[in-house]
Amino acid sequence: MKRIFDQLFDGDLMTTQQIGVKAIIEKNGKVLLIRRSSKYEHLTDAWDIPGGRLEFGEEPEAGLQREIQEETGLELDEIKQILDATTVFKNEEKQIVRITYLCTVKETNQTGKISDEHTSLEWIPKEKLKTLELKDKILKKVIDKHFQ
Repeated sequence: MKRIFDQLFDGDLMTTQQIGVKAIIEKNGKVLLIRRSSKYEHLTDAWDIPGGRLEFGEEPEAGLQREIQEETGLELDEIKQILDATTVFKNEEKQIVRITYLCTVKETNQTGKISDEHTSLEWIPKEKLKTLELKDKILKKVIDKHFQ
């Protein structure tokens, strides 16, 4: 029986798929951006939006809430809509799909905190987003599409 199973799947069971969740967080006409630290080999020192990968079995919105809390200390008030779902990486062994949400945060005087994964955190006026030099092409596409 095992031989038939192995022939049917031909080793494909070793491949993995990961899901990442990110948030464009709006507050008072501004959007929260974070700058990636040197901890990341890819897109070091680039502007990004908060988020991360889901844990196994975790619901996307719950994972998004967790990642935002971990990275910024902020609590999401409303997850409005999905802006984009895109494969950000794919090879023979792994595929990473990123879901980007539009969100707001609970009313607070806090502006957010910086995690060890980032060097700075800044609320950028929406009208300035398109003028920023964004290294992440997928983030640029989502911002261009959403903030036309």
